[in-house]
This record gives sequence, C-alpha cells and structure tokens, in this order.
Amino acid sequence: MTEQARYSIDFHGLKTGEKYHYTFPIDDRFFARWPESEITQGRGMAEVEATKHASMIELRVKIDAEVRLTCDRCLDEFECPVHFEGQPVVKVSDTIPEEEQYSGDAHREVNNSDGDILWISPAEATLDLGQYIYESIMLSLPFQRVHPELKDCNQEMLKRFRIVSEEEFDALAGGTDADRDGAGNPFAALKDLKPKEDK
Repeated sequence: MTEQARYSIDFHGLKTGEKYHYTFPIDDRFFARWPESEITQGRGMAEVEATKHASMIELRVKIDAEVRLTCDRCLDEFECPVHFEGQPVVKVSDTIPEEEQYSGDAHREVNNSDGDILWISPAEATLDLGQYIYESIMLSLPFQRVHPELKDCNQEMLKRFRIVSEEEFDALAGGTDADRDGAGNPFAALKDLKPKEDK
C-alpha cells in the first residue's frame, strides 16, 4: 500500500445518509511525503467521520499528535503537542473553479463562513486526505516554536544567546589595558559598531 493510499477514502463506495469512521496514523512515514517540511518526526492519530450526501461529503476531522520541532529560543529539539478539529465539506463537481487549485487530489478552498471546502472530480476513485491532514497540522503549530517551559531549554545555549548589557559590551570591546589597541582582543572591532554620541 502506498503512503497516499493509507490516507484515502473510497468515496464512490459510500452510501448516502450513512456515517463512516476512519483513523489515520500520524507518524514519521506520513511526514516523509513532504521532504521540504520542518517536521520529519511525529506520532499521533487523525480521526475522520464522513457522512455522504447526494452531491457532497461532510467530514469531521480531529487530530491529536505530537511533532518534533526545533526550539526558536535554544535550537534544541522538543515535542510540540498539536490539536486540530475541522469540518470540511467535499464537493463533487466536473468543473473545479480555476482559483481553487490545490496540491492534493482534492482542491481546497478556505471559506470563512462555511469552513474548508474540498473539491474533487467524479472521475476520481478516492479522496486523499493526507494533504488536508498535513496542512491542518502545519496551521495548528504555534507561531513561536519554543519549549513550553523555559527551564526545559538548553541553558548553555541560552547563555550564549543572551543580550549583553552596556557594561558587558564595553568589556568585550575594550579588553584589558594591554589589549586596548586591539592586538590581542578579537572583540575590539565591536567598539566601532557603537553609535557615536552627539557632542
């Protein structure tokens, strides 16, 4: 079974009015489909409930997972929890609007009033939800990727990245009395970066 098939629904086999339940794993193999992604490792589950109607499929998607990210603060990796709930609608149509181009088998339209709409051609045998699940995870990531607790960060890296005070800056730029000329002080050039005071 291909990775795409692992996340596909045979929507032609669904009966109108019936509800169907699916579970899709969120794992390292899943993220390997997007080699350019910042996420390469993760674990969790996506649960999908599908209700077939005459001309569309109503979905309820719930994702609970943990993904490995790089901390913006200390550059160590950490496990970031991800939770997402969505109710996309899959519309079947012979003519998919040009502006609704989508990178998966379906075409995704973000509609602020109705939520996500996935367009699919009746010629397609299955609906691949992998792209929708992946994008939903990415959209659920926090804007700032950091350890939840500061104490969990790499303290040594935090010390290296700290913003120096005026006194520390002067000490780095000036060095000892023997190094005032810059011969033995690699930070001597920093003093030239300080803004000149108006006289």
